[in-house]
Amino acid sequence: MLSNVKRRPFGNTGLKVSEVSFGAMNLRMLDTIEEAGSILDYVLDQGINLIDTARAYNGQNGTGQQVESEILVGEAIAKRSDLDEPIVVVTKGHGYTLDALEEELSTSREKLGITNKGSLKMGENSIKLVYFFHGINEERWKTISTSGVLDRIREMRDEGWIDYIGFSSHYGDGPAIKKAVDTGIFEVVELPYNVFSRGLSNDGDEDILRYAYEKGLAIINMKAFNGNGMVPIHALLEDFLTIDHAAMLRFCLANPFIATVDAGARHISEFADDIAAAARGPLPDSEVRELKREADKISGDIKGICRECMHCQEKFSCPSDVDFPQILSLYGRASVAKKLGHDISGLQESYSELTINALDCTACGECKPWCEYKLDIPVMLQEAHTMLT
Repeated sequence: MLSNVKRRPFGNTGLKVSEVSFGAMNLRMLDTIEEAGSILDYVLDQGINLIDTARAYNGQNGTGQQVESEILVGEAIAKRSDLDEPIVVVTKGHGYTLDALEEELSTSREKLGITNKGSLKMGENSIKLVYFFHGINEERWKTISTSGVLDRIREMRDEGWIDYIGFSSHYGDGPAIKKAVDTGIFEVVELPYNVFSRGLSNDGDEDILRYAYEKGLAIINMKAFNGNGMVPIHALLEDFLTIDHAAMLRFCLANPFIATVDAGARHISEFADDIAAAARGPLPDSEVRELKREADKISGDIKGICRECMHCQEKFSCPSDVDFPQILSLYGRASVAKKLGHDISGLQESYSELTINALDCTACGECKPWCEYKLDIPVMLQEAHTMLT
């Protein structure tokens, strides 16, 4: 389809993708299924040709409907009759062992509505399916590299069940990322990068983005806006910083190693703003340097807070029924607000309304392996209780 969104090479795959893509994680957080369908329609109308989802992006929406992102994405693509190019669909699973890989990929294909192999389609529309190992870290990489799944995923690609092999990872996992890249198996990687958190770029210990790019991997930039939790926190920072969402997006687009920025907008207006910002082009080097200086005024104060990515709840449920993501989100906002001299009484009131609070945590630690930011959740819950009471 005709599109005003520029295209960039997608690593060594031979594909070109829209430099702004759509992250479908937040579809589960909307009020209705109809809302989710509307934003997906809008995304496709704009000629966006990469949509990112995952097997675990499920939950109840605002009206209590059970939502599965893969189903919504598959239905939105399948019903179209005007797509004149393959849509690149990224989905992710926790298939670190052979049995888990077989089950998760089979389920993802079913939910997305893919029934054939070889030339993959959703409805009558051709797609390119990228399958990710979700959230590689040192522990998960040990399992992946010894369980036989790397040989099996290559077989699945060669047999036509998928088109490309990829993985996602997070801050602090540089060694595991390099090990995965060095296998030569992976063609796509999804990594976090934004003006406030640049640890995987040349501002960190090692420029992982450059490393992956020079090995031929296509790089999808996630967390360009620093996670869901940054939306309310950014409002607190407006008195101190001039960095807006458009500048954050254009900052990421200025990195030459990024193929596409995965924008997880919840509303059509937000995604329209993202497209408009991208149309202005990447920030020039002088503005990139200035934005870094400005971001670093506050980056230390937002380090170590919960970003409300919700990945922890995709495969884990607290045995004590503590809604720790909600508590940590209140704590994160309160921490930043307090440092900046803002009133936190409203956040304290929200915490007081919880039936089960941080004191109900037994500090079992079972949640910790599921936090992509490696937060010490039990300790932070106790800190949250102290601050919010």
